[in-house]
Amino acid sequence: MKKKKINLISFVFSLGFFIVMGIIFNNYSLNLSPLFMTFLLFLYAKFFKKVENLPSYIDLLLLMSIGVTIILLPSLIPSTFKLSFILKISAYGISAIGFAMLITLLFNNLELSLLFSIFISFLGSTSEGGENIGVSLFCASLSATMLSYQLRRRSQIIKASFLSGVIFFITFILESSQTLFMISSLNLNFLKSTLLIGVISLLIMIVILPIIVIGALVVFEFIFKTVTNISLLELSDFNHPLLRKMILEAPGTYQHSLVVANLSETAGEAIGANSLLARVGAYYHDIGKIPKAHYFIENQIPFRDVHKGLKPSISKMIIINHIKEGVELAKKYHLNPRIIDFITQHHGKTLVYYFYQRAKELEPQTEPAEEYRYPGPKPQSKETAIVALADTVEARSRTLEDPSPSRIEEMVRDVVRSRFQEGELDESNLTLKDLEKITQSFVRVLNALFHTRIDYPNNKNGKNKDKKSPKDKENKLKTVAK
Repeated sequence: MKKKKINLISFVFSLGFFIVMGIIFNNYSLNLSPLFMTFLLFLYAKFFKKVENLPSYIDLLLLMSIGVTIILLPSLIPSTFKLSFILKISAYGISAIGFAMLITLLFNNLELSLLFSIFISFLGSTSEGGENIGVSLFCASLSATMLSYQLRRRSQIIKASFLSGVIFFITFILESSQTLFMISSLNLNFLKSTLLIGVISLLIMIVILPIIVIGALVVFEFIFKTVTNISLLELSDFNHPLLRKMILEAPGTYQHSLVVANLSETAGEAIGANSLLARVGAYYHDIGKIPKAHYFIENQIPFRDVHKGLKPSISKMIIINHIKEGVELAKKYHLNPRIIDFITQHHGKTLVYYFYQRAKELEPQTEPAEEYRYPGPKPQSKETAIVALADTVEARSRTLEDPSPSRIEEMVRDVVRSRFQEGELDESNLTLKDLEKITQSFVRVLNALFHTRIDYPNNKNGKNKDKKSPKDKENKLKTVAK
């Protein structure tokens, strides 16, 4: 893969962060050598391995500052306290497991979580009171990362916390009792005390860890402007005020959004993207149509062309403004920035083709094509790109007179090909292999949506009372298909 140039300012800023952290925590007997190791790992992930969807430098440095602070707290427990060692072990376990779970839930990125697991585990093992638990912390945090990946319910967080705590308990016993498997040199008193410490620490972690993780999620979502699967499920509730408003005031747009959501979720699952984020983003991508719903064809029932008496430039302005109005509505209802991305990016910088052609017909010396383009930006992630494709595919599918499987596939491939050739997918990280999988999933869903049904006779008491001509049956099949 092509290597990305290293930003000198970001490099100096990051290096300065480590120097400042070293000065601040120098008096706490905290060995910050893992910071430098993690710094090198992040450089590798960002510029050489090129891990996708890494947070910004500011967010990364903030996360590392939080990690250092969290792992410092157990070392502040006074050694004179009777149960200080047990409390320290529990605190280190809670810090490592909880931090790993939060990173995974917030950013949905296993590679990023692995980097932070290495960082927090070895930082904890070099701190005062955390000796000889580095392997235990790493095993527990790595297990927490895998168990909390793509969780959708809070009850699953409790289960992941429990299993990660058990793994920490097992590895702690093995790491502490070096002679556990050597019967001749087994120290039973030492083993009993280690087991007692491990059991008490496990009980403390099982009770406290889920409370901390669930409580901190809301705060971390706000700080890092991200959204977890748990919050996405809450946003998918159709009793949300904004969705209720769309159902009542723009029912056609609501039905359109449902189909786009189904298409997007299936495509997201096919390529390994965040399918839940794609589905929820699709629900809200067209909320900007609500204030002027009757200007959009899906809400014109019965059909009446309200644009007929308007200049193409005015119609273009109304259509394009649904992006701006959608963002305003989203901010009014406090939607997460990740959801707002779907509103701003689902049209990218495409041309409002219909009204541009009308303008050229009416006035050959019309405004340049750039005046009839959406403001963008182009889709910046796989999920927003999927919704952008699904939005166009759903709209085009409604124009098919005979939605046979071959015509549906031809239409879908034409949409995907044109978006690709226009450069609308250049910033989305989608590969050609992804596009093929997306195409196949779209075709499969649309074929199921537009399938025809058998024309059932009106059977009463075993007799057919309503005989229809073949022409009537054909018309009904077309109506069902549409």
